[in-house]
Amino acid sequence: MDYIREIAEALSENHAALMIGAGFSKNAEKISVTDKKFLNWNELSDVFYETIYGKSKEPGKEYNSPLRLAQEVEMTVGRPKLERIIKEAVPDMEYAPSKLYVKLMEMPWKDIFTTNYDTLLERTADEIIKRRYNVVICQEDLVNSNDAPRILKLHGSFPSYRPFIITEEDYRTYPVKFAAMVNTVQQALLENVFCMMGFSCEDPNFINWVGWIHDNLGKSSSHKMYMISVSHVAEAKRKLLFERNIIVVDLQELWPDKSINDRLDLFLEGLRSGVEEKQRKVNWFNFGQFQIKFNDEFTKKTNIMKNLNDLYPGWIFLPWKMKNKVNYILRELEYISGFEKIEFKEQINYMYEYVKLLDISGRPIVFPDVERFWNILEKNRCYDLDENLRDELVYKVQEIYLHLLRAYRELAEWETYDICRERINIKYLTYDKRQFLYACDWWSIFFRFQPISLIDILDEWNLAKGDVYWPLIKASMYALLGEISKADIILADTLVLVRKQLVKDSRSEYLSSIEESIVSLINFIRQGEQKKDLEECINEEEISWWNENEKYCLYLDAEENERKSLETKDNFDLTSTYTRHIGKDNSGIFYALEYLRFLEQTGHPFRLQNVTNIKGLHGTVKRLSSYYPHWCLIQILIAQDKKHIDLMFGRTQLSCLSQREIDSLTKEYLHIFRSVMKNVKPENYFIAKSIYEHAAVVLPEIIARFCYKCSSGMLNEIFSVMYDLCMSNVRANFKGIDKIFKGLLESVSAEEQEKYFNKILELPIEMDRFSQYYDPVTYLSKPKEKYMLDSEIYNKMIFRIRQAIDTGNDEKRNSAINRLVVLTQIVILDEMDEEYLYSILEKECTIETKSLLYILNKEKYKKKAGEIFNDTMKRMKEDARTDIFAASSRIYKDLIGILKYIDISGINLEETFDIMGELVQTNIPWVQNEQPEAKERIRQSFLIAVGLLVKKISNNIISTQEKEKISKYFTELKKLFENTAAIGMIESCFIKDENTKINDIQKNIWIYDEQMICFLEDYFNVLHENHIRLKENEKIMLLANISFKISVYRIISSGISSIISSLKLCFSLLKNEVSSEFELQILIANLPKLQKETAIIKTDSEQEALYKLKCRILACRIARELYIMGIREDNIEQWKKLSESENEFVEIRNIVFDTYSLISR
Repeated sequence: MDYIREIAEALSENHAALMIGAGFSKNAEKISVTDKKFLNWNELSDVFYETIYGKSKEPGKEYNSPLRLAQEVEMTVGRPKLERIIKEAVPDMEYAPSKLYVKLMEMPWKDIFTTNYDTLLERTADEIIKRRYNVVICQEDLVNSNDAPRILKLHGSFPSYRPFIITEEDYRTYPVKFAAMVNTVQQALLENVFCMMGFSCEDPNFINWVGWIHDNLGKSSSHKMYMISVSHVAEAKRKLLFERNIIVVDLQELWPDKSINDRLDLFLEGLRSGVEEKQRKVNWFNFGQFQIKFNDEFTKKTNIMKNLNDLYPGWIFLPWKMKNKVNYILRELEYISGFEKIEFKEQINYMYEYVKLLDISGRPIVFPDVERFWNILEKNRCYDLDENLRDELVYKVQEIYLHLLRAYRELAEWETYDICRERINIKYLTYDKRQFLYACDWWSIFFRFQPISLIDILDEWNLAKGDVYWPLIKASMYALLGEISKADIILADTLVLVRKQLVKDSRSEYLSSIEESIVSLINFIRQGEQKKDLEECINEEEISWWNENEKYCLYLDAEENERKSLETKDNFDLTSTYTRHIGKDNSGIFYALEYLRFLEQTGHPFRLQNVTNIKGLHGTVKRLSSYYPHWCLIQILIAQDKKHIDLMFGRTQLSCLSQREIDSLTKEYLHIFRSVMKNVKPENYFIAKSIYEHAAVVLPEIIARFCYKCSSGMLNEIFSVMYDLCMSNVRANFKGIDKIFKGLLESVSAEEQEKYFNKILELPIEMDRFSQYYDPVTYLSKPKEKYMLDSEIYNKMIFRIRQAIDTGNDEKRNSAINRLVVLTQIVILDEMDEEYLYSILEKECTIETKSLLYILNKEKYKKKAGEIFNDTMKRMKEDARTDIFAASSRIYKDLIGILKYIDISGINLEETFDIMGELVQTNIPWVQNEQPEAKERIRQSFLIAVGLLVKKISNNIISTQEKEKISKYFTELKKLFENTAAIGMIESCFIKDENTKINDIQKNIWIYDEQMICFLEDYFNVLHENHIRLKENEKIMLLANISFKISVYRIISSGISSIISSLKLCFSLLKNEVSSEFELQILIANLPKLQKETAIIKTDSEQEALYKLKCRILACRIARELYIMGIREDNIEQWKKLSESENEFVEIRNIVFDTYSLISR
């Protein structure tokens, strides 16, 4: 039967050709009184033999070739006699086409080839209405014949077309005389599946044509050919035919008890059914049959939807090829104006068919329809109908409630979900709908992270024997919870059951789509278990789960082009065309919704263990996060995917929410966090196996982001949860806890952090790189005054630290030392404990530990400053190597941090600047090779150079030799920039006596790149650090005024996307008390513009939002600096109010205006 299905599929796809031989003519109906019958090859050979040799019974008769005998007849009695014999052997007009002929030729054959001379096929074609055939009886007829299927008479045709191809000589010369016919047949063999009926496959021409195909394509690349035999074919002949790629379809084997006529009839009926079945799939949605307009009456729309629902072939997911067709209907159904005014019964019928059609198409009910349908049902709960009508509608109402229940779960409208759940009465539900409800309840508990065992619920889910769909869903749920073995067993058992049913009904779309889903899911699971026994589908349907999934992913990965409501297009002739688009294209949103439904309906999550299918996740979350935030969150948690958190919890999204809304979200997510803590398994810390372990990887990152905008009360709750987590045995399951502590402690002032301090001391000391846990003490700010701890708390703190240092492994020991170093700056330590720390650090002879010792006790470790300086110079010499580039995390920060305290008198300035000049010279090529650290090396050398020069000119006169080395350093530095006037000005502030060309600076500073502006900022920051007043140096004051002027004009004239370096420079200059009155007024006047332009809007990308926020922080600091200067203007007050707004990010709220003493201008 599989071969019949294969031929039917080829027919449906319009690439099946038919070859009719002499044997099929025996199925014609006799229409006159005659004893004549159609002869087959053997019977015709007997006639030829008797014509030549008489009725001799000499041995060897059966071995004579029919073609040789025909040749001998022609040679003996002439060609006219031979053709008369043929006409006598083919009683064409005494017979008419039978019903078998009609059935055969109603099939959608691409072409029909025949070696028969009779006209039965042509006469059949005249009777068929649905198809038209072109008859080709000679080569000349081939011209323009392919506008319809053709009947090609290969060997001649009655009544008179000659020659009839019959003799050996006819066959020998055929390829030359009838080359066009040969080409046509060979082309058909190349392109089509061939079905041969009444044809022995021994025709010499046919054998040659098949051989030509195999010679050119190879047998494996050739189309299959099927020989339909009404009786058994000897095994030897079967094998010979198989070698020629010809498959024998033995009808006697299929229907042994039937007559030959019945066998052929059943065969043709099987083909017809197969073609119609295939056509039904393709034409399930027929535009001509289902024409609909948005303004049609609701009754008509309901009837059309009912027809579609009733005729649906049964796939568990709608194939992609059907989507455009169904979307056409759904688009027209979006318009339901006046729906509330029609009768309740009609409303129910419409809603019932609509939710069923949406379910078929895999599209969730969108919120406006959910709300509309819910209101109608609630309004008419006590509807006044007669009893029979009520019974008719109640089943439909219950199904509508079921679909609304799922919609409320997807929308996370839990209050309405619970009410809707109460409305559902299980006694009105079929078996399938009851399982739907059970699954809805499970998903609801899962989505809400309720404290109920999801595994127990699955264990209690009893499914009917023979059910093949809901076991798939149940197994998927088990797999999500990490119960992999249970899932595998259920799927394997169900797969066996599905395949047994497919044996009986191999054409079932329902079973085929379930087999596809089970096979892909079971392989998904086994890949995670690293098993090699993967499954393959045995049913060769054209639908494929992975192909469908890939089509969704390709669509969702494509960038969406925003369509403006009014578009202007300039034409070649310089005119313009205006196009106004009405409405909004929601196709991207619908496809994303349908993808999530597709995954859920087929039991495929984005991730199982360490195997993922997240290609379509980004496009899905991007399109749906604004409408279905909780549904998207669940997918991100399932996928264990941090990369897409920005789409939901980036600065862009959080900026649109008030603090109250953030608090509400935080409370909800902390509930989820606690649920995850209870359900993760400590042993799965390394490889996450369940949804809970996947969520544990992602949730800390989300909670950390809420810290930057939530209230202090919610920060307390976050800290409480983090404390419980860190003191539990599942801390290692959660990744990125450090980000929560960092965000939390950055969101409170140094004074406010004191309330957490004692609890923080109880938290684990050791670092865990895998889970990214770092000692939270590290994130504490240094208070104005150190804490004086209670003796009991203090002793406990020191005991833990000392124990870890003295007995712990290297990592724990280092963590404990780091904690003690931080606490030294926060807590008043006993002298003995301070000395204990010093002794430990003294044993480490690194530049970092020397820097720590100096910072902790400058008096005691005064000499360390010189050692740090010398060590830094050694590092610079190593960094000046040209053969290798070695990266370092801190570079020269240890020296920069203590530079202002160093005694300049002990430093050889010539040697120092010589080393730094060499560093700049050798690192510029690395900068050009895009090594970012090389650029940072040069920048830090500049900070050191300016710091040293500031100290030098404050205390001493720079010698000629020192000037030479300094000048050489600045010469090398200038090679980094195209415009060097500002660097020249900085240099002149220290070592040159001649006047610098001010015009060059003013002219060139307009075109300085961001790096040059940053160098100017660094320069003025160093001056501020060393308390250098601008007014004390004329050149510095001049450079400051020029820089301020340029920074202000850049800020007000440039777009927001390119002003951050100018803002930084402006802020630095204000700290240095720049005194350019006119530009100051311009800056103040433009503060409202900055406030507006730095506001994050919902269309900003995450990178745009982050850039805006950085600019907003700088602008707020500038406003505060102006406030500190004593300026009280409305524009500054607006920034002050902004910094006090609870709805701003904490980075803005941390800029406090009133804690600084006022300075009179």
